[in-house]
Amino acid sequence: MTTISRRDFVRGVAAIPLSLWLMNRVGAGAPRVRYDARSAKGEEMLKIYAAAVKAMQGLEGTDPSNWTFQWYTHFVKSSTSKSAEIQRIFGSAPSPHKELAQAMWNTCQAHSGQNENLFLPWHRMYVLFFEDIIRAVSKRDDFTLPYWNYSASGPTHGVLPDPFRKKDDPTFGPLYIAERNSLANDGKPIDQGQSGDPLGLSALKQTQYSQSGAVQGFCLALDSGLHGNVHVLTGNTQNMGAVPWAARDPIFWLHHCNIDRLWASWNANGGTNPSAPWNDDTFVFADIKGNRVVAKVSDYFDIAKLGYSYDRLEPKPGKMLAAAAGDIGKRKPQQAARVGTGVSLEGKAVRVQLESAAEAAEPLTRRLQAAPKEQRVFLVLRGLEAQAQPEVLYHVYLELPEKVAPEKGGEYHVGTFTFFDALKLDHGDGGHAGHGSGEDKFYSFDVTDLVHRLGAGKKLSEKPVVTIAPAGEPAAAAKPVVGDIELQVQ
Repeated sequence: MTTISRRDFVRGVAAIPLSLWLMNRVGAGAPRVRYDARSAKGEEMLKIYAAAVKAMQGLEGTDPSNWTFQWYTHFVKSSTSKSAEIQRIFGSAPSPHKELAQAMWNTCQAHSGQNENLFLPWHRMYVLFFEDIIRAVSKRDDFTLPYWNYSASGPTHGVLPDPFRKKDDPTFGPLYIAERNSLANDGKPIDQGQSGDPLGLSALKQTQYSQSGAVQGFCLALDSGLHGNVHVLTGNTQNMGAVPWAARDPIFWLHHCNIDRLWASWNANGGTNPSAPWNDDTFVFADIKGNRVVAKVSDYFDIAKLGYSYDRLEPKPGKMLAAAAGDIGKRKPQQAARVGTGVSLEGKAVRVQLESAAEAAEPLTRRLQAAPKEQRVFLVLRGLEAQAQPEVLYHVYLELPEKVAPEKGGEYHVGTFTFFDALKLDHGDGGHAGHGSGEDKFYSFDVTDLVHRLGAGKKLSEKPVVTIAPAGEPAAAAKPVVGDIELQVQ
């Protein structure tokens, strides 16, 4: 077996090859199983986790296993900057761990203009290295990170696991954090009172990994939908609800463990990860000894090779997105109606009237209803911006009657969105050598069935109205804006 001297690592010059690191990590044993946090095994793991969190918070700030060092790998808190925190913690003298911080911190993908396709593999890497650190700190080689299954049906749906709500408990106290939404820390469903199903698994219906036209693809659909909803419904601007603070909360890791489980489920159900130039992108992480490991994206596509599995995967949805209609992602989208002047969402519900495409030769309603059966109609929102986190979900309705309150208009509801990653964040000079950003993020709602239903009932107008309503009172400083709203046929 190849060996690399500790002296090389201390100099900060060499890095462990990923193949060697995986060989040492995985070994020849059976895959370690990650459990539902509410199972007996899951709670056993949470006891180990809680003790390790407390221990990590007590480590030297320069130690890569320190809690803040791991939090900052995702993103440095917004009250300061990466360079300021590196100077504060490490001082002006060079050191290997300072170089690691420079390469690792603020490298979260893809919440500030990076390639969206990297969202899932980067967080898989992040969780895997973190899990190893918990294992080392706790001296429990059998430890696996549990997952929070907030989408589960029944009384536990959307409810934060009990160990995370025990503020002064001698065992689980380190898992509590005050800066959460009241529903989360009160043990109530975080989606209580919300329209639609913001904790649903609709992303599993996607038939392709990457976005194409108006089709989000699995990665973006999961990221912008369920993933973002859980962040905003759980935390606030000092916690899960804001990218720079999210990894401060111990529940963050169980959330992303579940997101990883859903990716594994999508793969097990036949979803294929793409072959693309960005598969060779690399990121830097620290192993349990503080060594620098360079991780390549494509090496993280198969969890079996990484030495872990889940106690349960989600089954394949009964109806995939346009499964009988062929690969809609290969078709070019056609604009049907649009408003592109920027829509301010301050305060209460906003009604926006879409204008029919200028080049259209026939009325909108006729075009939409006469579209071939294999085509789908999407309502697409792009160009989201905010000055601060609104801290609420926004619900979208198509042709909601003016006299009907949004919460009473379920038949017109098309979906939800958040401004979780709409703020422009400075990632600084990380150690990522990648292929740049992909397309801008967008929200896309398949409204085909609703459009046909509205058309059949003579309720679809030539200038359809889109209503966007906040679920609660948005933060006054947020000033959220949607740059562009379109109806597209693809």
